[in-house]
Amino acid sequence: MISALSVVAAALVAATTATTPAGATQDEIRAYWTPEAMAEAVAASEDPHPDGVSWTYGTESVRNVGRLFMEIPDGKKATCTAAVVEAANRSVITTAAHCVHLKAVGGWMKKLLFVPAYDKGASPYGSYVAKSVAIAPAWSAREDHKADFAFVTLGPDEQGRSVQNVTGGRPASFAPVPGEKTALGYPFVKPYDGETLQYCSGPTTPVNDQRLVGGEQLKPCRMTNGASGGPWYARTAEGKDVQVGVTSARPKEPGLENVAWGAMFDETARELHRHAEQLK
Repeated sequence: MISALSVVAAALVAATTATTPAGATQDEIRAYWTPEAMAEAVAASEDPHPDGVSWTYGTESVRNVGRLFMEIPDGKKATCTAAVVEAANRSVITTAAHCVHLKAVGGWMKKLLFVPAYDKGASPYGSYVAKSVAIAPAWSAREDHKADFAFVTLGPDEQGRSVQNVTGGRPASFAPVPGEKTALGYPFVKPYDGETLQYCSGPTTPVNDQRLVGGEQLKPCRMTNGASGGPWYARTAEGKDVQVGVTSARPKEPGLENVAWGAMFDETARELHRHAEQLK
């Protein structure tokens, strides 16, 4: 196991990139993402995602969850969901790998901006520009959905604060946690508009499909594009809420319209997290 993990860690260098393009400052990226630009953003993937219901339990408990805005290589604006996860540098979010790198649209996304607790255009906890992105070689090379997770290191907000110091974060679990899961996201495609947080909650079962071996599915759950990358939370036997994965893609085939697929954190995710939290 140690040697296998060493190979993964060594490969991360090639699978990590600075997402702030040369010549663009954090202030310039924030200026790019005007309210009008955010309203133009479309989902980063054409794949539909597993109808949620609006989150009505108050924003304080989920203020670490927000929208992730990006520009795809052809210049179009896009959006996914992301969440702050506890990290040593207090500056790491999780999302889906396909929200930051997707071969079908030309590779790496640009101008990534995270807005925690986004709600109808409001940014109550500021905004944070991505400094670097860590994805697994299994995703960058062959888009293996088992590795459809990314760990993004953020710069400070407009006041120089680290995101975790402002919003808090939940710890990640890199081992299976049995029981019910809660998936959160900002679905964009009708009947949603991406302006408010939605969620699904209930028991999960293993995904019995070769395209996401090792993943879990939540049914019924039907959130549309834009929910990609949203966190999946579970409660441990000790009563601690932890993040165990992110919303991934799923096929469009009949019979899967009411199912959410999640890429679960594993040892590869642990190494990505470790890499991301060491960055300054």
